[in-house]
Amino acid sequence: MFWRTAVVLLCAGSLALPVLPAAAGTWDEFKRIRQGESSLDKEEGEPAQPPAQPQQPPPQKPRKPSRNPAEANKAPKTPAVQPGAQNKPPAKKVAAARKAGPNPRLITAPDKPQETGAWWAFFRGDMKVRNNNWYDPHGVDFQWAYSRKKQMPAHPRAVVHMHGSGGGKGSMWVFGPSPKGDIEVRAQDAETYNADWREWWSYSADGVAYPGRRIAAALEFVSRRYNLDLSRRGLVLDGPSMGGGGAVIQTMILPAPWRELIAYSSARAGVVMPRQVRRRAPGQYVSQPPDNGRHKALWDSMDFELQSARDPIVRGIHYRHSFSSDDQFSRGQNGNTQLEFVNLVERHKIGGAFMWVKAGHASGERGVRMPDMANFEHKDQDVTLDRAHPAFTRSSGNYPRRMVERVDEEQFPRGHYNLGLIWNHAEIVDAPDQIVFPIRYQHRVNIGKGVPDQPKRITVNVTPRRPQQFQLQDGETLAWSWDDGALTGTAEVKGDTVTAKRIPLVSGQGYKNLRFYRP
Repeated sequence: MFWRTAVVLLCAGSLALPVLPAAAGTWDEFKRIRQGESSLDKEEGEPAQPPAQPQQPPPQKPRKPSRNPAEANKAPKTPAVQPGAQNKPPAKKVAAARKAGPNPRLITAPDKPQETGAWWAFFRGDMKVRNNNWYDPHGVDFQWAYSRKKQMPAHPRAVVHMHGSGGGKGSMWVFGPSPKGDIEVRAQDAETYNADWREWWSYSADGVAYPGRRIAAALEFVSRRYNLDLSRRGLVLDGPSMGGGGAVIQTMILPAPWRELIAYSSARAGVVMPRQVRRRAPGQYVSQPPDNGRHKALWDSMDFELQSARDPIVRGIHYRHSFSSDDQFSRGQNGNTQLEFVNLVERHKIGGAFMWVKAGHASGERGVRMPDMANFEHKDQDVTLDRAHPAFTRSSGNYPRRMVERVDEEQFPRGHYNLGLIWNHAEIVDAPDQIVFPIRYQHRVNIGKGVPDQPKRITVNVTPRRPQQFQLQDGETLAWSWDDGALTGTAEVKGDTVTAKRIPLVSGQGYKNLRFYRP
């Protein structure tokens, strides 16, 4: 992240299990990083059928809690550094993994909070894992932390925040829980203790997914301590930069049962398609195994291009991301891989919303007035595990509209996907005999920097994702009705997908219902 353009805070989980639902180093180092490849077929086709041991960071002096709850939510600022890796082999070879399994007794946190605010309490814990290779092979202990609301609801939501590169120590400073949930958990990537050990929130040099194991350990601890039931509202994966990449990568590789509990992913300036970047910029991922031979399956497992077509969990997750089309750390052979990610979400009719600017490794740009799409646009919106959510595709309010244009960042350096499309989560019906989505549209104008005003009237395709009570049957024909019968149609279920096409929306009108049912 460049000093002059940084707008993202680089900051950031053993056996009580929850109830499951039904169905970037220094600037000189990073100047040497080469650019990276893309492998997305840009044709707009239909989706495939689903089928030396460092010292531990000393405890930070607690900050005086803000009297303003909004300030308490903010994570501490961490150094603005780039998310690349040193372009040299690791200085120390990773030790061979011993047969050591998970041990919850190694994951600790104090009984009393180290800092409190009016409505939140912060705890900093330890992962005493230097002698247990299940969690890390380097012979070091880790820190972890969490912050919770003092009054927890019966069905809470947990947020897993993954820090950006260089932010591992700063992410352990005092923080209040994210507004996205009720309890926020933070772990550390191994680069916190040695840059040569950078895991990118995915895999270590020996091909083991240690970051996910540490995240799972932290989640298991808080789940056991507070008897959390995450089966309704689930988890949110969140992070900037390297952590934004983790917020997507972990949707594909986080250990069970936690991956099944992910409601949505929220990223800023995330490096979300590492395989496509590495093919042109291998130095950016020198701390990870080669993408060949016995490690091919490892890279397959975190390749969104593959998993978006075939992994039912990935296809049911909602993705949100704010980024920059000229981000050098996400550049591929054919262009920006984050834009390819957007196209994959649309191609496979996965839920998502995105905005992008032209500001380097950042998620905002002076003179561009778009909301941060890593967050929901409206308080009515949410995605939970206990009901279906709408996946919008082919919106005529998108800019640019076509996939092939979207990946042409030279002609279209700024844009948005599903901007202005709002649903009322509380009023969604997911019953055995029907799914009902209340939907409305609010166009935006005066966006700036060449991005045109959104049209007042649009059409959009709508696909139910992750239904719980209404069961889809491959090959059956469903009926749909818009606005109490003002428009009707039928659609065939193909695998896990059924879509109502060209639903008309007018900016400023209230919610109207889209209903799917069996005729």
